[in-house]
Amino acid sequence: MKRCPECRRDYYDDSLSYCLDDGAALLEGPTSLSVSDEAATAIMFSGDLGQALSRETPVSSEAPLRSIAVLPFAHLSSHPDDEYFCEGLAEELLNALTRIGDLKVAARTSAFSFKGKGANVAEIGRALGVETVLEGSVRKSGTRLRVTVQLVDTADGYHIWSERYDREMSDIFDIQDDITLAVVEALKFKLLGHERSAILRKGTESSEAFELYLRGRAHWNSRTHAGFLKAIENFERAIEIDPDYALAYAALADCYSFHAYFGASAPADVAPKARVAADKATSLDAGFAECRTSNAAVRLFFDYDFEGAESEYLAAIAINPQFLPAHYLYCAVLTAQGRFDEAITEGRIAVDIDPLSPHANTQLARALLCAGRLDEAVERTKKLLEVMPDFYHLHWILGWASGKTERWDLAVEHFQNAAATGGLMFYSFLGNALVNAGRADEAGALLDELNEESKRRFVPPISAAVLEGALGNVQRGLDLLDECREMQIPTVIWVGVDPIFDVFRSEPRFHELKARIGLSA
Repeated sequence: MKRCPECRRDYYDDSLSYCLDDGAALLEGPTSLSVSDEAATAIMFSGDLGQALSRETPVSSEAPLRSIAVLPFAHLSSHPDDEYFCEGLAEELLNALTRIGDLKVAARTSAFSFKGKGANVAEIGRALGVETVLEGSVRKSGTRLRVTVQLVDTADGYHIWSERYDREMSDIFDIQDDITLAVVEALKFKLLGHERSAILRKGTESSEAFELYLRGRAHWNSRTHAGFLKAIENFERAIEIDPDYALAYAALADCYSFHAYFGASAPADVAPKARVAADKATSLDAGFAECRTSNAAVRLFFDYDFEGAESEYLAAIAINPQFLPAHYLYCAVLTAQGRFDEAITEGRIAVDIDPLSPHANTQLARALLCAGRLDEAVERTKKLLEVMPDFYHLHWILGWASGKTERWDLAVEHFQNAAATGGLMFYSFLGNALVNAGRADEAGALLDELNEESKRRFVPPISAAVLEGALGNVQRGLDLLDECREMQIPTVIWVGVDPIFDVFRSEPRFHELKARIGLSA
């Protein structure tokens, strides 16, 4: 027997190759966890963000602890492919805890950023502004599971509670419930009846469908074309096993909706599938914030129904005020309608929930830019770019800001970075910047490339519309924009506020187009 090299506990047997500890031993001093680079911590302590997130007042041992971060569970299985299950289980626990009204739960992106480099719980507590951390590990072998969890006080690094579960995969829902209720008890919370029901709600009773759902969410989180396709496959398989799995239908609807938004699929091919899946999700269980948010995306992207989308996002927020996607997508709806002050307020709520979410920060930055608050947008974006230098939407925001100040060569550089990773959907911004930088020939080459690519696969004509307009072919550009509306291209929602459409704003046809998609003429 010796100390386990994976979990750092005693009672490790080389011949068995796994830890035999019963979960009761305390670690010596602060727990060793993982964190991204130092910039992740730095961004959280900058300006008003740091004030909102840091905790300076010690909490009485008699008082309930009111904040928690759930870290991605360590993967101790022999199969690398099982890592999705470890993160998925932690995320499900995190989501359950967000349904407790008085408990502050660090959101997924910020909590999961603490993975890969060593840091102690005191540092994590300061960075995320939480008093406790839930960490754990999962060993999965066939149908057997070993889940070890520890609830740690960030003030002193010692355990408040710990437990180990040796169960069958079919018991995964019991394990989730046991952990969630044990955490609630350890934090001295008194649950109201509806809160207890909410945190114990499950989308399915099938462990096999649940495992496929977690695998699908892992692929979805990659936000890549291949990831969307694999996610769709897993969600469809989950639905085959459990035809009443509302959350799987909602996730499937999201895949189809956002596949179209990013221009990877023609709306004619995926909008009907997204609509059927979203309708099924809400008909099965409209009490999940995920279902209402998926329904909102369908209404916004394919119907241009801003009022209906707003109603669904507000319903999702009422169900779960900490559900991040509802907040940043509601921010997008408000921005698209020119309601910038409301959008900024909603965007700040989203960023307060998850300071490191690239999607929340992008939507807030867009709202700030549209409101003419360039300095705030640029400062926020540059800080996040230190943490996520390859996230193309951040380069897009900086390109937009550079264009606003007529630094067109710099705008071109940022849009080139965005297009290098984000693809053809950024050609409209790049081409517009090239024309304004006096490099119309290069913009013309982009248009030729778009036209050639469209002969091989679906390419949304919105980028070609902008390039035609920027190159002086305004009427041709308007023809293409009208085609986009008829084709239900989701990004048409931005014609009212995006500066790349400025070349069309003096044309009566453009204002007729805006009115037809539900925006004020």
